[in-house]
Amino acid sequence: MSDLIRFGLALAAASARRQGRQTTAHVAWAALAWVAAGGCALAALACGLAALWICVQPLVGAAGALAIVAGVLLALCLTLLALSRYGLKRRPVRSADANVPLLLAEATRLVRDHKSSMLMAALLTGLIAGSSEK
Repeated sequence: MSDLIRFGLALAAASARRQGRQTTAHVAWAALAWVAAGGCALAALACGLAALWICVQPLVGAAGALAIVAGVLLALCLTLLALSRYGLKRRPVRSADANVPLLLAEATRLVRDHKSSMLMAALLTGLIAGSSEK
């Protein structure tokens, strides 16, 4: 019975490796989208600061406008620093490894109770996995 479980786990690991290349491409595209969004946000921030400078300059002069824009940038910087400290805190990670013995015991019970169904499922899974390899 444990050989069938090991076979299923090996098949799942092979499938995960095969899908890993697709996942890498998706992560690369997501990273590219985040970089593009960051560039757009930076451009929007620059335009907003320029508009603030233009609006405030007639009221407080060139030096005052520079001081106001610097204050806004400083406030933004402090906010981002506070957020990054919060984001870098270690959070407890739930481990799926703790349930492996329980999962194996349940799988063994299922195989013992439904031998023919599990053998048919293993055969079908093997046929599907074998036909998708190129």
